[in-house]
Amino acid sequence: MQYIDENVKEEFLDTYEGEVMFVCDDLADYVTAIDQKEIDQELIMKIADKSHEVSDIFLSSTYTQHVTPIFLELANFLRAFDIEAYPKEHEGFVYLARIVEDIKMYIDEYFVQRQFTDVYLFEDSLLNSIEFMERAFAGEKEEEISEVEFF
Repeated sequence: MQYIDENVKEEFLDTYEGEVMFVCDDLADYVTAIDQKEIDQELIMKIADKSHEVSDIFLSSTYTQHVTPIFLELANFLRAFDIEAYPKEHEGFVYLARIVEDIKMYIDEYFVQRQFTDVYLFEDSLLNSIEFMERAFAGEKEEEISEVEFF
C-alpha cells in the first residue's frame, strides 16, 4: 500500500465532505424507495446518476481512483436495465437496495465521520455485491448464488 500523505487526504475529504452529505441523503431516499417497492425507471436512472457522481468524487484522489470503474459499471448496468422485465418484488432489487445502502454508509464513514475504512476492502465488497445482484437479475437460481459472496 502506498504511503498516504495525510494532509492531501484531509484536503480531499474536506473538499468533498459537503457534497457527500447531500449524496448520502439522496442515497438514503433511494434505499427507502426500493424497500417500499416504489421502483420505477426514474429511480433507477437517479441511482445510476448518483453512482456516476460518486465515481467522479473517487476519481479526484489517487488513493480512491481505482474504485471508480466499479461505480461506473454499476451506473452502466442500471442505465441499460430493463425495469419492465422484473416484478418490483424481485430479489435483485433487494440486493440493489443493500448496495446503495453500503455505498452510502461507506462514503459517510469515510468523508463525513472520518472513520478510516480500507478502500480496498470496500472495493472488493462492492464489486462482489454488484456481481451478485447482476447474477440474480440474470435469473440464476438462488442455490447457484452463495450468500457468502454477497457482502
